[in-house]
Amino acid sequence: MEPGTIDNLSILYQSSDFIVVNKHWDLRIDSKMWYETLTLQSQLKHRFPELADPHTYYGFRFCHQLDFSTSGALCVALNKAAAGSAYKCFKERLVTKAYLALVRGHVSQRQMTISYAIGKNTTEGMTHMMCIEGTEGEHSSPALPTPPGVCWGIPSPPLDLLAGCENPKPCQSELMVLEHGSYSGDPVTKVLLQPLTG
Repeated sequence: MEPGTIDNLSILYQSSDFIVVNKHWDLRIDSKMWYETLTLQSQLKHRFPELADPHTYYGFRFCHQLDFSTSGALCVALNKAAAGSAYKCFKERLVTKAYLALVRGHVSQRQMTISYAIGKNTTEGMTHMMCIEGTEGEHSSPALPTPPGVCWGIPSPPLDLLAGCENPKPCQSELMVLEHGSYSGDPVTKVLLQPLTG
């Protein structure tokens, strides 16, 4: 996927109640910062100015969140009733989320459950990132600790960047290896991750 621009918004589904878009990587959903002019909100307003609701702060009702660096399907409700319905589905865990990821190294196990408590990183300049409780110095994502048999292959931050993990909550995800390969000459693994909690 190419980097996001104001006019390259990809629509996966559209009805009178919802739009599902393919959010670009390294793109915020919305922002109150004047200097962040390219957001999913601005892409939607550019493409569908007639659908922006002036009664909402951002003009659109985002049914869930995707991190800045995460690309993928994001659901946008086009009215209050649809937003309420979507909220109920997410609250009652009727929605299944899955993430496709390419990780450095070869993951040796075909399937595993990953269990860590995840909280907010309190390191200055990294407060937009999550952290994992109970690791040496509390690593910030994406520098996950390496469970036995797994090679995340992502370098850990320097020790002076490690901080405490604020309000960690237990989280579990299922990981399934889809294939092994290489990227720019380095070994990689394509995995499917499905959050179970958190």
